[in-house]
Amino acid sequence: MIDPFERGMAWYMYNKLENEFIETTSYVALVTDHDDVWSEKYGELLTRTGDLVDSFFRDMVNSKSLDNEETVKRLREKIQKKRQKNKDWSPNITDFRKTFNPIFQLSSVEVEADYGLTYYGKLNPFKNFDKKKPFWWGSYNKVKHEIFEKIEENATLYNTINALAGLFILNILHMENRRYLARYTTVFFVEHLGKKQMEKDLSASFIGIPEPYRGWSFIAKTPLFTHVLRVDEKVKVRRYIVSK
Repeated sequence: MIDPFERGMAWYMYNKLENEFIETTSYVALVTDHDDVWSEKYGELLTRTGDLVDSFFRDMVNSKSLDNEETVKRLREKIQKKRQKNKDWSPNITDFRKTFNPIFQLSSVEVEADYGLTYYGKLNPFKNFDKKKPFWWGSYNKVKHEIFEKIEENATLYNTINALAGLFILNILHMENRRYLARYTTVFFVEHLGKKQMEKDLSASFIGIPEPYRGWSFIAKTPLFTHVLRVDEKVKVRRYIVSK
């Protein structure tokens, strides 16, 4: 079976959500003054985005690129033991936090958001993920399970764009998904590097780019988000680099 990330399934579904969010900017300008604006559409997008983040984490558990990671090995063992007693048991956001934040350092990832005439600013959707759930995760669950009582307080522009930024981050950091993006899209860009070399260098680190590329702008960009990949000082891989 072909890996769903390498098939581009996760990216396809992310793209649909981003495009739908962009459509809302025709009615609510993408500025922080509108952070508390709520709508049924934001509620729908927040719920679908949160569901995809959850599914993304669940599928990552079985990714081959993570076979040698100790936190992943521990979660796989936990799942196996739990399901011997309860075949329907599944890990939760706390399990995913303990498993994936040490690998991808999600708590420190920043992206910038802008569209059309507006600049929204920087977002850190997994802030403090080394210690607790994402701040928008509770709102996602409230809208999903208590929509009539909680929609006005939680289905906001702020929660929705941060959840979407979190899903964007998972897409550009996860190795199998990153491989698809490097091969078949223009999401990743760095001047003077071809696709094949860029794919090789992106495969060297879970958090960004090898240390020898310090000073180079490896960028992941969509119509809504921009992320400058972080330098991984622990990775000293140096491939043939075309002169800048």
